[in-house]
Amino acid sequence: MRSKIVKQILTLMFVISLSIIIYGCSDTGGSSSVEPYADEPLIIDSVMCIDVKGDQPNGITNKFYSTDEQIYLWIYWANVEGTSNVKVVWYEEGADVAYKEQTRSFTSESGSQITWFYLDRPAGGFSKGEWSVEIYLDNIFYRSYLFNVS
Repeated sequence: MRSKIVKQILTLMFVISLSIIIYGCSDTGGSSSVEPYADEPLIIDSVMCIDVKGDQPNGITNKFYSTDEQIYLWIYWANVEGTSNVKVVWYEEGADVAYKEQTRSFTSESGSQITWFYLDRPAGGFSKGEWSVEIYLDNIFYRSYLFNVS
């Protein structure tokens, strides 16, 4: 009697194990991957430059001269479907107060967007030193750049 019960238990364990092996291993895979920020807006690329032509940055640099006509910031966004607001805040060296704030709205149906901002040279030229610019999308900080004016 005891051996009959042990035999039934072993048979049941074998059937359960076999079921797990057969149905637990399928071609569909049992692992997954996570793609960080897959749906979050992000900056694919951004640069400081001397000009923008045809939506492309021209003269990529982080060194400018006080006599330059303009200083550009070029930004390529991804995952930005719908309407978004980009704000950039420019700071002169040692300043606690922003030199200038600029805001632009755009609407993207494709999810990607190119934007750029620039500073016009003031009457006396740009002040020399290390400047910075901060990038915000819908009031969320994304990135900052340091650049020099000599």
